Amino acid sequence: MSSACGGGGKCGQCRAQVMEGGGEILPTEKVFFSRKQQKEHWRLACQTKVKENMQVKVPEEVLGVKEWECEVISNKNVATFIKEFIVALPKGEHMDFIPGSYAQIKIPKYAMDYNKDIDKDMIGKDYLPAWEKFGLFGLKCHNDEPTIRAYSMANYPAEGDRIMLTVRIATPPFKPKPQVGFQDVMPGIASSYIFTLKPGDKVIMSGPYGDFHPIFDSKREMMWIGGGAGMAPLRAQIMHMMKTLKTTDRKMSYFYGARALNEVFYLQDFLDLEKEFPNFTFHLALDRPDPAADAAGVKYTAGFVHQVIYNTYLKDHEAPEDIEYYMCGPGPMSKAVENMLDSLGVPMEMLHFDNFGG
Repeated sequence: MSSACGGGGKCGQCRAQVMEGGGEILPTEKVFFSRKQQKEHWRLACQTKVKENMQVKVPEEVLGVKEWECEVISNKNVATFIKEFIVALPKGEHMDFIPGSYAQIKIPKYAMDYNKDIDKDMIGKDYLPAWEKFGLFGLKCHNDEPTIRAYSMANYPAEGDRIMLTVRIATPPFKPKPQVGFQDVMPGIASSYIFTLKPGDKVIMSGPYGDFHPIFDSKREMMWIGGGAGMAPLRAQIMHMMKTLKTTDRKMSYFYGARALNEVFYLQDFLDLEKEFPNFTFHLALDRPDPAADAAGVKYTAGFVHQVIYNTYLKDHEAPEDIEYYMCGPGPMSKAVENMLDSLGVPMEMLHFDNFGG
């Protein structure tokens, strides 16, 4: 069945209830579903081949999905390889969504040259040296047939009728050392396309999709864990919980991991929330000691985010298994966090994650 994630069966987000047809659930799917969910006929759409008539149960909220021609209003780098991409919905249009949802963007047929088609001014002088150092402007990309990709939304409903994404450029893997440069593989077709877009350009977007949503009617402690472009849905959830719902009766924390300070964005948003809401704390984890962060007076802990969470908080927590965890980030980070939580006896049903944004 059609899915927007590329069809690799790795993110576990394209979930559907296949009531009839579709064959038996595959071993690659079982890791994403409890036994109860398997009995309820849950499948991954990207792993379910259409070979016969099928009956699929469609959630009511999916019927509220709309498609629009949107206008790009901003597309600037907020980190070396990450853009904050903002589009406006057509005048008079509105999207009702729950924070943590994602949108889909249509990628048309195109051919592009990074050096000619990506606006260097929109990369920004702080990030251009890294692009030049790694040779990104020597890359080229093409897309031979229209396709669709999904990105988690970073905006929350109170921010108006717009869609805000954080998009990381998907570069080819590097050649094995001692060789230099990228392997002869195309960069990501969706991120390459988005990085060429300028204010005033038109794009086809649709949404909302997904079920990576906070449990609003709980009083349990909440912890968000993020890294890279996985910031998007977590920012949306946290800002909505604090700024819109004014949630003050739950303990909340956000741990965000990055290589260095210049890879951190929306920092001030969370520092401001700390000042306004005593029940919320923000924790920054940088891979190693960072002189720039030290000089700026930014508070952080050196180490990978899963190590920082354990060493500074969970190892002395009375009941880590009672916390609700919301996670979005790169695959290795997510796996390390899962293993750490598992070692503490945290049941998987307390861990909610979205692999689109990483």
